[in-house]
Amino acid sequence: MLRKIFSAVLFSSFLVVAHAQMICDPANTHVVLTGVLKWQDPAVNSFSDENRKDQELHDLLAMMGIADSANTLLLDSDGTLDKMNRAIKKQMRACNSESTFVFYYAGHGSKLGTDYYFCNYDMGKQPASMFDVSTLYDLAAANFKGKRIVLMADCCYSGSLLAVGKKIADLGKEVIVLTSATSSNISTGNWTFTQTLLDNLRGDLLADQNGDNSVTLTETADEIKQAMKYREYQLSGYAVYNVDPEKTIVGKCPPAVRKPVSTGAVHRRGTYVYALDENNNWRTARVLKSVNGTHTCQFYNYSVKLDLEEEPYGIRPIYFPVYKEGQKIEVLWEGKYYPAEITAVNDAFMYIHYTGYDNSYDEWVMYDRIRTGKEIYKSIKWEGAWYPGYILEKTDTALFVTYEGYAHTWDEWVSPERVK
Repeated sequence: MLRKIFSAVLFSSFLVVAHAQMICDPANTHVVLTGVLKWQDPAVNSFSDENRKDQELHDLLAMMGIADSANTLLLDSDGTLDKMNRAIKKQMRACNSESTFVFYYAGHGSKLGTDYYFCNYDMGKQPASMFDVSTLYDLAAANFKGKRIVLMADCCYSGSLLAVGKKIADLGKEVIVLTSATSSNISTGNWTFTQTLLDNLRGDLLADQNGDNSVTLTETADEIKQAMKYREYQLSGYAVYNVDPEKTIVGKCPPAVRKPVSTGAVHRRGTYVYALDENNNWRTARVLKSVNGTHTCQFYNYSVKLDLEEEPYGIRPIYFPVYKEGQKIEVLWEGKYYPAEITAVNDAFMYIHYTGYDNSYDEWVMYDRIRTGKEIYKSIKWEGAWYPGYILEKTDTALFVTYEGYAHTWDEWVSPERVK
């Protein structure tokens, strides 16, 4: 298979669009970014700090024009409980009546009972030693005299910020919340959420859905939702209060750059697909360009982008089975299946309730964690060899199969003669 590796081109532009407002005024914005990838307690799983995106977000905000004194960055050992609280209080108190305050956290999130925490560097085993997400409301009520608050997090249970944002909005503030997960869900260990946020702040052309050379808050939320869904099988969180998301500009696209045209393409520009990566493994990618059957696809490798040119046989559409509300199933949780019931369906996500557990354990999942009991064990032919797997769905002409021991990115529709 012939391939070419391309370097990604990034753009930045932060011009005000007529009849719209930027998500923040750099000259009057105060920021606290905390990124904790390793912890004082060695028992807590750490993350790689390769090309860390929390630092990149801080640098981008500085490039936008946010002053160093208003742009606090707490990384790893600086992300202690005391420093987080002090920094938030300081930056909130520095705000005037027209100011925007931005909070961002990346690392581990935790849920203890009905309470949610972001894991500061020096956290211990007791809840009092951890950053309680609800603290953000208390600090805002006591210290913030500004106009708008933006809350963002890239961690497990990051969606707990949604409830906090609603309470802050009840104080009469404008509030925007963007998170990698809902309040009920754990999150991926990758930088997909933050990378997508960065792309939108830079005015990524793929995010400009209506072609007006700007990326709105609505477009940004949709970009994050699609990236988390297709790349991470995860439902993101989003809410706005007292803000018009259609007239709030997150990034401005470079006016001199024209969008590439998709010609003769089955997979159009911007589509998420399964494609063969540099190691010939099927992985989620996004089509950047599609001309006459040849596609340039972008992969995310933790914190690095990789663009590869794919021939037609190296790319295929993504399909997610969706089961019915009320259906009895089993759901995989930390290596074990538990009986559950689907109580709601949202796009490709199913909200499930674990049998015998209270509602605090309910969560959104996709088919990759579900076992219906109707799977049919078979052998499946792939490139001349037979592999064990299961039929998950079938039509009159095709079978949707998953291969035992392989990632769900290998799942595919096959003809009946490939199954025995």
